[in-house]
Amino acid sequence: MLLVKNVSLTLGRSRILEQVHVHARPGELCVLMGANGAGKSTLLRTIAGEYMHYQGSIALNGRELHAIPAAEQARQRAVLSQHLALQLPFTAAEVAGMGRYVYRGEAGAQDKAIVTYALRLLQVYDLKDRAYTTLSGGQQQRVQMARVLAQLLEAPDLHATDYTGRKMLLLDEPVTGMDILHQQLSLQLAAQLARRGVLVLAVLHDFQLAAAYAQRIIMLQQGRVQAQGPVDEVLTAAHIRDCFGVEVSVLHHPLCAYPMVVTNTAATLFSSSADKAIKVC
Repeated sequence: MLLVKNVSLTLGRSRILEQVHVHARPGELCVLMGANGAGKSTLLRTIAGEYMHYQGSIALNGRELHAIPAAEQARQRAVLSQHLALQLPFTAAEVAGMGRYVYRGEAGAQDKAIVTYALRLLQVYDLKDRAYTTLSGGQQQRVQMARVLAQLLEAPDLHATDYTGRKMLLLDEPVTGMDILHQQLSLQLAAQLARRGVLVLAVLHDFQLAAAYAQRIIMLQQGRVQAQGPVDEVLTAAHIRDCFGVEVSVLHHPLCAYPMVVTNTAATLFSSSADKAIKVC
């Protein structure tokens, strides 16, 4: 169980998060959405322990984040950050293997098998000996997904272990740069982890991907939670207009189990930087 209660955060002179309250349960795939600068990545990084000077409370399974040693947090929680710069000539396999560092001295015998399994699931095993820096952006992202998967798994089999209440995965724009096939592959993997009890919290920008895979959506606006709950309750035309400043229609198709968000291209949008309307044609 993740409970974020009345969390506020100031970076420099800017207030980025304001009285944020979020709750998520093991086995849920929760998606954070909001316009650029709404505080999504900052909230994820705060939950990941990068900003420990927050006000309020962040509790994992009833324990305050401040009270959990960093090494223990690393064994419970894997993080895929939005910006990952790596200039040294590590191979793809070596990068994925970095996810096992937190278990050194504990589960070393299975490390290679788990890393191989993760690379195969993300369809990058054939790239294992390539220098990471020579890969495309989408390939690098899949290797990083293999890294966080290797960090979470306790056996080279996704379905071998129940992780309920023991593991959390934080994903910041995990499908950036990926083609449509590998976007689906990566989010299907996240959904499978959730079904094994992992609490998954992901930042996504694509309404259709969020609607298709999320159990719950948390929508932020200017550092505050605008709405959170089931997909049908949060992905509404009113919430999207309030948070993104764009008029949409939310449609339901008999072949889709989730809502479809369609931009009203003839609508009038209002620029946040000027008091004038922009006509979209």
